[in-house]
Amino acid sequence: MEIINIGILAHVDAGKTTVTEHLLYKSGSIKKLGRVDDGDTQTDSMELERSRGITIKASTIAYEWKGVKVNIIDTPGHMDFIAEVERSLRVLDGAVLVISAREGIQSQTRIILEILMQMKIPTVIFINKLDRMDADSQKVIDELKTEMLVKLVPIHKAIDEGTKNVRIENTILDNYVDEDVYEILSDLDNSILKKYINEEAITFEEVWQSICKYSKEGSLYPVFMGVALSGLGIEELLDGINKCLPTTNNCGEGEVSGVVYKIARSNDNQKLAYIRMYRGTIKLRDTFKVMEGETIDKITKIQVFRNGKLCETNKLMGGDMGIISGLNHFRIGDIIGSPNEKIKNPSLTRPTLRVKVSVHEKENKNKLFNGLLELAEEDPLLECDIDLIENEVYISIFGEIQMEIIKDLLSSKHGIDLNFSEVMTIYKETIIQKESASANMFGRTNPFYAAVDFEVEPLKRGEGLKYVSQVSSGYLSKSFQNAVEEAVFQTCRQGIYGWEITDVLITFKDAIYDSVMSTPSDFRNLTPMVLMEAIYKAKVKLLEPIYEFHLKVPNEAGSRVVVDLQNMRATFSETGSMDNQFYIKGYIPIETSKNYNIKLASFTEGKGIFYTKFYGYIDLPEDVIKSKSKYGLDPLNKRKYLLQKSSAIKN
Repeated sequence: MEIINIGILAHVDAGKTTVTEHLLYKSGSIKKLGRVDDGDTQTDSMELERSRGITIKASTIAYEWKGVKVNIIDTPGHMDFIAEVERSLRVLDGAVLVISAREGIQSQTRIILEILMQMKIPTVIFINKLDRMDADSQKVIDELKTEMLVKLVPIHKAIDEGTKNVRIENTILDNYVDEDVYEILSDLDNSILKKYINEEAITFEEVWQSICKYSKEGSLYPVFMGVALSGLGIEELLDGINKCLPTTNNCGEGEVSGVVYKIARSNDNQKLAYIRMYRGTIKLRDTFKVMEGETIDKITKIQVFRNGKLCETNKLMGGDMGIISGLNHFRIGDIIGSPNEKIKNPSLTRPTLRVKVSVHEKENKNKLFNGLLELAEEDPLLECDIDLIENEVYISIFGEIQMEIIKDLLSSKHGIDLNFSEVMTIYKETIIQKESASANMFGRTNPFYAAVDFEVEPLKRGEGLKYVSQVSSGYLSKSFQNAVEEAVFQTCRQGIYGWEITDVLITFKDAIYDSVMSTPSDFRNLTPMVLMEAIYKAKVKLLEPIYEFHLKVPNEAGSRVVVDLQNMRATFSETGSMDNQFYIKGYIPIETSKNYNIKLASFTEGKGIFYTKFYGYIDLPEDVIKSKSKYGLDPLNKRKYLLQKSSAIKN
């Protein structure tokens, strides 16, 4: 059977989960429709999802339609859970992007569509909620064309839109082709271009085949319409997914290759690895180890998604998705078997907010640590920092909704009552110039049986932290080399001001060891002192996270928003006016623009729109200093560092 692995994506409240529910129902995979408002949909299975009416975790389910199996990943629509969307995108063959006909293109819609276009993931667009008052599908289409520069072909036309009597006409399928469609297809299809120029007849079959072909390539976006809540347009969408998105054969041949795209826990706390298989077959009792790892895991259970249910089986074949038990050392992103060129690595954003977590009862500290580590296993971007000296815990988050969910999850699952400190922005550190530092064995400030030499060099913004060893593994053994590398990345988690170090190339230049006395611990303990000395000499500067923004307001509010944005240290890339709307595009610090969307809605009576998406880090003005308390030992304070290390060694 052919398989399509798709994601259902949308801005929050566009109707994404309702679309998924009706695809399952119309295909016959479920016998009873659930509703988000009633908390009984198939994909929102967590109690918190049912009570809040939002998707928090990406969930996978499957249906069959006309001989094709479709695995669906229903993703969250709220920006605070964008990491769930990112992890889903890497394993998709195609996508369905749901847009509300009333609200139109919203912030999350823009972010998702941009990344779908960049990754060339074939996508079908479904304009939902045609029955809502003020629904305007044509406005959505125009916005997609003019603002997102999308090449799209409307398959449907809405009649009596904005009323309960709304219906759809299949323009393309009823052999009615608008002139715009010929022009769009002519840009992609030379055979249609030739006939169009020569004014030759172009058959409906040629048009439809061209739409399907270029949709499967990710060059064209067919647009379907309907009302998911009533089922209008769902059958047409089922056909569209089969025809316009690429299929893969369920083939078990070749070397095993798959990837873990989600980690969860069963009711009895067993680790569950969600796998997308690309080729080969994995079977019960097969053994695998994480790439470059040593520990071997044995598969104890395999489940596949089938017609709205999970079914236990004895194998999982290439092209399909499933849940594997027994891979206890595997994490999200780990490869099963050998790598595959089809595995994508999108990077939509990183958490830019940080908050301290505390508990009311001291005896719950261990519960808190364990609960957060379990959540971090399911969401690697949560990034827990545990200060064992001060006995404090910090987590990195995307927003306050995510913070509320974390609190609810730990309360319901572990019985922990949490407190959060005020949310702070996450800054980063980098260096200004190239420098080096070294330590001689048995030097005055080096009690370790090791000597190291490091060089640090600034990189371009956004390149991250890179490490290179120029020390031959034939000279310095793998265990010593690993100890140095681990210490380098651990040390760079907090720099001079306490923030993570980035955009730096660290080169391990030289080393000396004693063949009898030296241990990996000597190199692990010495590395932080020497590396931080080099970073200190290279002069550190701070970086702040910024958004790329797009603001639209009525013309009369234009002068006020310009002043507001200037006060928030925004920089403008484009300004203008269109249809009595003043717009500005540019970049703005996250710290200064917190909650500006609420302020904007207030003085524009809800007419102002402030879209933002994470852009990256830029230099913080020199007169602004942002620091945070450090946890653990500070290698720059060599006297205290050595005293504590010596004490630990003696103990």
